[in-house]
Amino acid sequence: MPFVLESFSIDSPIVAYKFLIQNLNLTMSEAQRYINKGRVFYRGVSLGNKDKNKLLENSVSVLVFKAQSLNVEIIYQNNDFIVFNKPPKMLIHPKGRFNHISLIDEIKAISKEANLIHRIDKETSGIVLVGKHKNAIRELGDLFCQNKIQKEYLAVARGRIISGDFCINLPLSTQQKGANLSVRSLYLGQKLDRRVVNCDDLNFKEARSEFEVLGYLGDNTLLRVNLHTGRTHQIRVHLNSINHAILGDPLYGCDDDFTREYLDSEFVDNTDNKTLSDSNRIKYFGSKRLMLHSYSLKFTYKDREFYFKCPFVI
Repeated sequence: MPFVLESFSIDSPIVAYKFLIQNLNLTMSEAQRYINKGRVFYRGVSLGNKDKNKLLENSVSVLVFKAQSLNVEIIYQNNDFIVFNKPPKMLIHPKGRFNHISLIDEIKAISKEANLIHRIDKETSGIVLVGKHKNAIRELGDLFCQNKIQKEYLAVARGRIISGDFCINLPLSTQQKGANLSVRSLYLGQKLDRRVVNCDDLNFKEARSEFEVLGYLGDNTLLRVNLHTGRTHQIRVHLNSINHAILGDPLYGCDDDFTREYLDSEFVDNTDNKTLSDSNRIKYFGSKRLMLHSYSLKFTYKDREFYFKCPFVI
């Protein structure tokens, strides 16, 4: 499991965040994150985001991250970065206090300093770029922020899309936690709960995706996708907005009850890493996995051009 509950004895009273910094070698922000995510237990109760200065005495228990190698395929690595081929259905990082296996396990097993440069959804497969040290993480992260890293995806959309090339330029917004199926992003003008979502309701941001039809797989369409922005679930929401949701998508273009069953099995009741069966995924969503793949990355780093491609196994 990524997290192991460890107990610590306390010789003299100490505030929570200082204890974590001293005993787990965390930074201030990392210590606060441990507390916010409910990973620190004192007298049988998990601490919350207002408890960083809580005085601890006698003993405390902490869910401590233990990295483990998952043998995720490495496409390329040098002294500065690693390019992984992430399988579908693998989280990028663990959720909250849950013991979900994630790509962070593989990353931290290789190097404690290594960290993600960008993220893709749990359900999405393909290329993920990881920096090996602080300078590389900062420099490559800046390239992403400046849109100097070209990202290309492949997707299988439901139904036949006739036009060869098309662009969707439609603002997107995440929802506030606690709303109905708040994990879903929304597009501007979407009908929700018998109302049309507009800018007064949520914080919509520009989102632009370019699509090229590559061919057809039965009644479905294979697409090449270039992103000009990086909003949450951008490709998934954009395709759903034109009634061509991605095949196998458990969040968009499917029955709400099926989505809730998926979320419960993957994130709520998943104490033994049991997930929704492939047969139910096919029945509910049309495929045993989300048919979205991070296909290529192209960028220049230290005056050298890099171009990585990763085959999409359909």
